[in-house]
Amino acid sequence: MIKIAIIIPKDLVRVAESAASEFEESIHIIEGSMKRGLDIAKEYEAKGFNVIIARGGTQLLLNDVGLNIPTVSIPITVTDVFNAIIEAKKVDDNIAILAFSNMLTAIESFKKITGIKYQIIHVANEKEVEEKISDISSKGIKVVIGGGIIAKYGPKYGIETIVIKTGREAIISAIEEAKRIAIATRDENKRGERFRTIVENSKDGIISVDKNGYISIINSTVEKLLKINCKDVIGRHIDDVLPELELTDIIDSGIGEMEVIKYVREKKIMVSNIPIKVNGEVVDAVALLQDVQRIQQMEEQIRREITGTGLYAKYTFKDVIGVSSKSLEAIRIGKEYAKANSTILIEGETGTGKEVMAQSIHNYSNRSDGPFVAVNCAALPESLLESELFGYAPGSFTGADRKGKRGLFQLAHGGTIFLDEISEMSPMIQGRLLRVLQERQVMRIGDNKVIPIDVRVITATNKNLYNLVVEKKFREDLFYRLYVLKIEMLPLKDNKEDIKALLNHFILCYSQKLKRPPIALSISAVEYLSLYNWPGNVRELKNFVERLMVGTKQTYIELDDIKDKFISVDNSNGDSIECKLDTQWIINKNNKLLRDHEVINNLEKDLILRALKDNMGIINLTAKALGISRTTLWRKMKKYNLDASRQNLI
Repeated sequence: MIKIAIIIPKDLVRVAESAASEFEESIHIIEGSMKRGLDIAKEYEAKGFNVIIARGGTQLLLNDVGLNIPTVSIPITVTDVFNAIIEAKKVDDNIAILAFSNMLTAIESFKKITGIKYQIIHVANEKEVEEKISDISSKGIKVVIGGGIIAKYGPKYGIETIVIKTGREAIISAIEEAKRIAIATRDENKRGERFRTIVENSKDGIISVDKNGYISIINSTVEKLLKINCKDVIGRHIDDVLPELELTDIIDSGIGEMEVIKYVREKKIMVSNIPIKVNGEVVDAVALLQDVQRIQQMEEQIRREITGTGLYAKYTFKDVIGVSSKSLEAIRIGKEYAKANSTILIEGETGTGKEVMAQSIHNYSNRSDGPFVAVNCAALPESLLESELFGYAPGSFTGADRKGKRGLFQLAHGGTIFLDEISEMSPMIQGRLLRVLQERQVMRIGDNKVIPIDVRVITATNKNLYNLVVEKKFREDLFYRLYVLKIEMLPLKDNKEDIKALLNHFILCYSQKLKRPPIALSISAVEYLSLYNWPGNVRELKNFVERLMVGTKQTYIELDDIKDKFISVDNSNGDSIECKLDTQWIINKNNKLLRDHEVINNLEKDLILRALKDNMGIINLTAKALGISRTTLWRKMKKYNLDASRQNLI
């Protein structure tokens, strides 16, 4: 509540009380003037009053001493001066007027209007009031007009005093002005306090300088970050304190710089220098400072939190293994699609790596910093899938969380949502999904408000969606919403060129995981595995390699080591597999059978050479990749006449 104090001469107290009765604010009226008025003002300032109202010399005195709260002057009007002169003339025509500076306007106006000339004596303080009254008494003047203080000294020198009385309307006007000032001051204090709170609690260091480069604001974060005492640098020139910031260059040029790494007091700091302009002219400049080490720690924390929630994509296009032209084309298309925000449909049999492709697209896109949310539409019943996808409002159904729940579409905001096995989605949820794709907004179950979302949608299916549309098992309108961009993931039976590359990849992966040397497969074993159709595709092949790596201690695998033990191949063509192996791989140009040790040596040499190429000839990295010591690697390189410096390794 606004609290106002009015300090006024004794003979005006009742008028002030009458004026104050018009207002609901807390208004205290206290008799006093000049020195006593000052003591009263300080007392009421300490009590938390917002504004002091006074008049004449008292108000001027309050201004001079610099109170921490505003003061408002009660205006002296021409009418007030006229009434005082009428009263004075009843005593004597020889009249003197003692006026403080804030009374002169009304008195001069009266003089111009009436043309009557009276002696007007300007006074500045209480001491001068007494001196002037003493002086004019010696000149035979019988009556003096002025503010309330003259009543204190007139009788002392035998002079009649007429205090200029203030009208009720003038006091009402002063109270209204005091209210406006109090409200404005309170709002300004709120803004100032809000600004101070923001500045002091900001994790960023903040330094503000005026247009001449002198520091006006510096927060405690800078103090901690750069070991500076804020009190010691306020008012100093920025170039004398932190010349590394180059903030004066920003003032001179008017061009800011954002997130630039600078060494400030031998510490790596990310700096944003921003000029503040009014009507195109730089009036201030602000530097925002961030500790680079703290930024890195925050990024690590965010990554840990995202990883903890599972809302991230770990695969990239490096994890899409394939050497065939078809696989390389799929990767190329995926990278192109990543540049757009259109909906993508990935088709492929189970185990062909549809989610790996989806994650790779996300990580290659401009949404890579956002969440990646994967949903298996076949794994959840309809009722649960709906609440998971779209969320629900508080108390929307029995057993619901009383705080409600955000749906996966909301969690994916700013990122990507991957809807696997989209063909298994019920017609009802298909309808809701269609609306989300059309409107780019969701409505939680039991809610009546829509929530805008920014989500890239990638879907996957192991069925032919168009056939399902024809069979009326999938909505046609949704199909065309999903079928914007399409990628087909081929099964291994149609892409046998990738089998060897996948075998090598997973052998290295499980070698590192199991902390054992990688194994080598004989030519006949590789051909045997290439003849297999792999109905489970990449997933089945990966499981086979894991089973093989765990189930054998050998480092070189023959056909007999895997045949009918780890995998059985049925030849659909009816030809003998052994016959095919003989004709394609085992018989050399002279139809002589390669000896086993030559096969092993050739495979080992080939394996070492590939590892050297993969690691650009760096011995330490190559030995680590092969799971052998540097000494062993050197010995084998010498055996096979391999020289990293002479090989074409790039």
